[in-house]
Amino acid sequence: MKKIWKIRKDSEAVSPVIATILMVAITVVLAAVLYVMVMGFGGTNTQTPTGSFTQAIKADATHEKAQFGVLTPDTIRSDVKILITKDGVAWANGVLPATGSSAALTAATYSGAGVVALNITYVDLLNDNKIGSGDYLSIIPGSAGNFVVTMVFVPSGNQIDDISFTWA
Repeated sequence: MKKIWKIRKDSEAVSPVIATILMVAITVVLAAVLYVMVMGFGGTNTQTPTGSFTQAIKADATHEKAQFGVLTPDTIRSDVKILITKDGVAWANGVLPATGSSAALTAATYSGAGVVALNITYVDLLNDNKIGSGDYLSIIPGSAGNFVVTMVFVPSGNQIDDISFTWA
């Protein structure tokens, strides 16, 4: 049988030192790419979280309480906008305050002739600046009507959930 290949006596390879340096460099680059992917530095997340309001209850003679459930993934308050309609008419809208355990919602309110302006306060029970189970909106409707409170995720513009109540 005849040999097809020959062993060359004059062949040269990469030196062991350079080969080791190349392997270490490739490993470092791969580790850095994996770290960036895992930590989420590759871009912003605009995926709308899932979650809901758990209940709307009459807290007292002047307040309605719209309680939040858990949002998944964790959502910071300033990423959520609240829209309120009364009898099908836009009544108030605003982004939740970024900090504070209890803060009035900065909202553009509708207050036409003879209409009492709506008053909304967001209460963060854990004061962690994230929407969590039990956090709630304290709403003083000001006048009778059918209200719908809608949660919108600001980065995507998509609705998360809504809840309705009637104020008499």
